Amino acid sequence: MKKIILGALMLTLATTSMTSCKKKGCIDSNADNYNTEAKKDDGSCTYPVINMNASGTSGDISGGGGTASGTQTFTQNSSTLGWDMDINASTGSFNLTVKDADGTTVINKTLTTGVGAQDAAGTSSAGTTGTWTATVTLTDLTGTGDYSFQ
Repeated sequence: MKKIILGALMLTLATTSMTSCKKKGCIDSNADNYNTEAKKDDGSCTYPVINMNASGTSGDISGGGGTASGTQTFTQNSSTLGWDMDINASTGSFNLTVKDADGTTVINKTLTTGVGAQDAAGTSSAGTTGTWTATVTLTDLTGTGDYSFQ
């Protein structure tokens, strides 16, 4: 009887120790605080922040290593759009894509940390006036930045 009780106790201890070894943390690879060693999600994931103002004419970005995107629509009464963007980051990239009222891409610019200039400006390709869509995508960005349209 002692052998059966001892065996059951050892089995219980082995099962408990195996399940308690699962390291908890953020397991979403798109999160700022993704933990490659975590095996169980603990609800602590945080995500990059993309603040786009209500009119769609400017915005701020901030990331801690994760990936995120945000979209904003705005009314464009001219066929072209002046724009600028910049990043101050240690890693990652920031993409700005703008589509005109017909869905044609008129701006598609990516800034990547450590590659080329960390700011850009210009005038969009000509597009159809009306409701335009701006999409900001951060990929593994650790840092800040902003964009604006004129």
